[in-house]
Amino acid sequence: MLKNRLISALILSIGIVSLIFALPTDYLIYFILFLSCVSLAEFLGMRFSIISTILLVCFSLTLFSLSYFFPGLNKAFISLGVMTYIGLFFLIISFPVNKPFIQRNLIWLIAGFAIHLSFFASLYFLLLQEEKLLMYFGMDFTNRTAILIIVSISALMDTLAYFGGRKFGKMKLLQNVSPNKTVEGVLIAITLTPIIILLTTSSFIEKNFFQFFILILISAFASVLGDAVISLFKRVAEVKDTSNLIPGHGGLLDRIDSHLATIPIFITTLLIFS
Repeated sequence: MLKNRLISALILSIGIVSLIFALPTDYLIYFILFLSCVSLAEFLGMRFSIISTILLVCFSLTLFSLSYFFPGLNKAFISLGVMTYIGLFFLIISFPVNKPFIQRNLIWLIAGFAIHLSFFASLYFLLLQEEKLLMYFGMDFTNRTAILIIVSISALMDTLAYFGGRKFGKMKLLQNVSPNKTVEGVLIAITLTPIIILLTTSSFIEKNFFQFFILILISAFASVLGDAVISLFKRVAEVKDTSNLIPGHGGLLDRIDSHLATIPIFITTLLIFS
């Protein structure tokens, strides 16, 4: 199981990094749209029938098209996703008392559409920016490199929390939502992820170093929140994985759950700073 997990993770990492830098902007946007639709289908599939899921995903294309054809709406969609995660945080800490409430189809639809629309709008917003996103810190990086940094935060958090928990984990972080997550594993990840990101980028930071550290730290916490949110819905649906699409990992949603939260929260925090 662990071997399959590592092999799949390596292939995914190489493939995604290659696509981020190799694809022309339009094709990269289409690829992000494809990922968003597949992930949304897995999310909705935990609650609705196959036919209903297909129809709902087709409807979601209307929402995604609003982001695509009216870029001025992207900040609103990003804010909607962030506010949705704030609301879902309170559902996480009050679970399982609120299970009947979460089982409502409307809650499932609002959560699924909001977080996936925010994910797509965040990346589309980032790719459309003529000014380099990280210039606030004096970092002369392309916006695609900025995407890589954001994705790396979630990837490091997932990896360090997983192996840290396996080695040192004793106390459960969210017993009722994500029993495999441990306090020790998350603390190790929260500590090491900002350090690793700062060590690899510090020579490029010319100003606002403290704000950059806060940005990375907030994004690291967002990664934990994104993972917990999908775990919450999986617990309600009583499934282990959202699908069997990726060997050793489950579904696409199981792999990008933390990214769904990290990317919009990263961009929102940066916009507040700047």
